[in-house]
Amino acid sequence: MRWYSHKYIVTNLRVIQVSGVINKNVYDSSLEKVNDVRLVQSFFGRIFGYGDVEILTASDVGINLFKRIGDPVHFKTVMINAKQDLDRMQSGVGIVHEAAPDIPAMIAKLDELRQKGIITEAEFQQKKAELLAKL
Repeated sequence: MRWYSHKYIVTNLRVIQVSGVINKNVYDSSLEKVNDVRLVQSFFGRIFGYGDVEILTASDVGINLFKRIGDPVHFKTVMINAKQDLDRMQSGVGIVHEAAPDIPAMIAKLDELRQKGIITEAEFQQKKAELLAKL
């Protein structure tokens, strides 16, 4: 019953261990603080598909041990991939930055709208001032 009451969750920011039948214990480690992951799997663990995963962190706890988890290789792979995604997101790699708007072209379009009578002179001046403030 104790073994089935353990849950191991990997999110895009944390690794969480939830255990307990009556009392609830929750341990979580921030992915950005994870330094290394160690997988220990015995002979029988390899046969029956369980093992221990140690998460070495830079936090006060130091080591977060997940004992006898099912499919530990998959768990470790998912956690490392989430850590790499977080690192890429924080460093800005792979993020597409929006191109800066062409403010003079936008002012020219506003002027066309003003000349056609779609917007008033006051609206044109207000929007023009807002766009020039962005330069």
